[in-house]
Amino acid sequence: MERIETDILIAGGGVAGLTAAAAFAGAGFDVVCVDPAPPVTAAEREGSDLRSTAFLQPSVELLRCAGLWTRLDGHAAPLRVMRIADAGGPEPKVRETADFVAEELGAEVFGYNLPNWLLRREMVAHLAGLPNARLIAPGRVAGLTPRSTAALARLADGSQVRARLVIGADGRDSFVREAAGIAARRWSYGQKALVFTVGHSLPHDDVSTEIHRSGGPFTLVPLLGDAGAHASAVVWMETGPRAQALFTMEPAPFEAALNERSCGVLGELALTSPRRLWPIVSQITDRLDGPRAALIAEAAHVVPPIGAQGLNMS
Repeated sequence: MERIETDILIAGGGVAGLTAAAAFAGAGFDVVCVDPAPPVTAAEREGSDLRSTAFLQPSVELLRCAGLWTRLDGHAAPLRVMRIADAGGPEPKVRETADFVAEELGAEVFGYNLPNWLLRREMVAHLAGLPNARLIAPGRVAGLTPRSTAALARLADGSQVRARLVIGADGRDSFVREAAGIAARRWSYGQKALVFTVGHSLPHDDVSTEIHRSGGPFTLVPLLGDAGAHASAVVWMETGPRAQALFTMEPAPFEAALNERSCGVLGELALTSPRRLWPIVSQITDRLDGPRAALIAEAAHVVPPIGAQGLNMS
């Protein structure tokens, strides 16, 4: 049975957990990060995370300090304008818009958007080059015992990790949170979000557009397309039954519904990825830390994907 000694054990190898691993390793701590599944680092592979993450400027600074931004900068789509569009009414057309412009705040951009699968690819590659960082995937924390000077974690394969601090970055159903005895409250909105990527005939011009009609917002977030192609990530929130119907719809009628819902703001849209379906919930915890443990990201709080709130609040 392997016994690992480290400063920090991170449960969860998603974007938040990998960022934390890079930040702590960059600060000189020995770090072990474990995740139940090997990271999927290509968009076309089964299980890839097709969501994107919009990093606002404070988060970009954290990525820079963690040594990650040099790997990410060339893949990041700038977000210069946040546009809210009202398309309410019987016809699917934009009636009124409100623009929030970064330059009006004295900033070049609000932040940058990157695909989650690409973030994992670059973050895993960065950690592989650090002598004091180790990623174990598959690996899962199956037991946790806090002591006065360290926490003892048992992994699912029977190996043990002794760490001064255990960080729960293991999602909304966090084992670390449960093991630390931290209660959480969750509620649903009766909505689900379809996430996918599209190509479009008109340029996005670094504008993130959130279109409001019944059912929920429809958001187009800029991406850097291949070879100059116009591309965006889409988060399409709808009531549960409608979202499920869209998820299982054949490609041709889905693209017709997609173009109607987008109100033509970026011209003709074409689906360029599989669709993924996510429930929309909120969750808060009673506290963010316990004995030899701390919570980040969705282990600590879950918020709907509106206005880049989620990871930026971690």
